[in-house]
Amino acid sequence: MPHHRPDHSAHTAHHAGAFDSDRIADALTLEGTLAAGVTDQAIAQCAELFDAGDAEVCRILDLGCGPGVATVALAAAFPSAAVVAVDGSRAMLARAEARASRHGASARVETRELDLDGDLGALGTFDLAWAGMAIHHAADEVAALRSVRALLRPHGLVCLLERADPIVVRLADDLGRPGIWDRVRAAQSDWFERARPTLPGALNADRYPGILNAAGFDVVVSQTLADTMTAPDDAATRTFLTNQLQRATRNLADFLAAADLTALQACVEPASPPHAGDRWAGATVTTSRKLFIARQQDDHRTTMTVRQHGTV
Repeated sequence: MPHHRPDHSAHTAHHAGAFDSDRIADALTLEGTLAAGVTDQAIAQCAELFDAGDAEVCRILDLGCGPGVATVALAAAFPSAAVVAVDGSRAMLARAEARASRHGASARVETRELDLDGDLGALGTFDLAWAGMAIHHAADEVAALRSVRALLRPHGLVCLLERADPIVVRLADDLGRPGIWDRVRAAQSDWFERARPTLPGALNADRYPGILNAAGFDVVVSQTLADTMTAPDDAATRTFLTNQLQRATRNLADFLAAADLTALQACVEPASPPHAGDRWAGATVTTSRKLFIARQQDDHRTTMTVRQHGTV
C-alpha cells in the first residue's frame, strides 16, 4: 500500500477545499490523460539531461500531484526511483494512491498531504522536482521554488509545465460549416490573448525563466510542447469534450462569426438529437504546455545549451 504521512499548514485546508470534489478530480484525471503525450515529452527531456550528465535518478518529487496521472508516468519512466507525490488535497492523494495501485507502482509511490506554501523541507532530498500545472497555485512562486531548490541534490533538476494555449477540440464532423474547426482554433487563440491576465498561471507562463532565476536556478530547457491525440470514445470523455465546447461558445461570442457560433451551440446543446453522439467518433484533442527545466545556479558542472522556445 502507498505510504501516507500528513503534514498541515493553515493554507493547506483553504487550498484543498477547492479541489476536494469528485467532479474536479474526474476532470483533472481526464485532462491529465489527454495531455499524456505532452507529459511524456517533458519526462523524456528530463531523462535525456540526466543521461547526459551520467546522473542516477533515485527520488522524484511530484508537487501538486492532483490525481496522480504524472506521478504514475514518472514512476514508469524511472523504474528505479521512488516518487513522493505531494498535494494539499487528501481527496486528490487518494486518487493518486489508487492510480499507483492499479499500475503496480504502489511500492514506489508515497503520498504527502502538504501545500506548496508549506514546509517542504521535511520531504527530504530529490534528484528531480516535477510541478505540472502546479506552481502557479503557490502564494509566492519564487519562495516556493527556493524551497524546492533546497531539496535538490547537486545534480538535481526542476521541471515546470504550465499552460501554453487552451485545449483544442476538433470533431470529424464539420457541422455543415467547412473549415469551422480551424476558425474555432484561431478564435480561441485570440480569446486567450485577451483573457490571459485573468487566467491562473497563464500570465506568468512566459515569466517563469525570470522567476526560476530569482529562485536560484539556471534554465536549461525552455520550450512549448504540443500533442494531439484521438479522444477515447466513452461517456466521460464525451462529457469532457462537450464541456470544453460549451465553454468555447461562451468565450468566443466576440471572436467567432455568428453562423459558426450558432453551429457550435447546436452541437453541444442538451437537446441535441440522439444520433448526435456519433459525431464524437474520431474527435481529437490538442494540448499544449510551456516546459521549463532548470538546475541550481551553484552547480559547477559543465553548463548545457539552453533549448529555447521551440514548439515540439
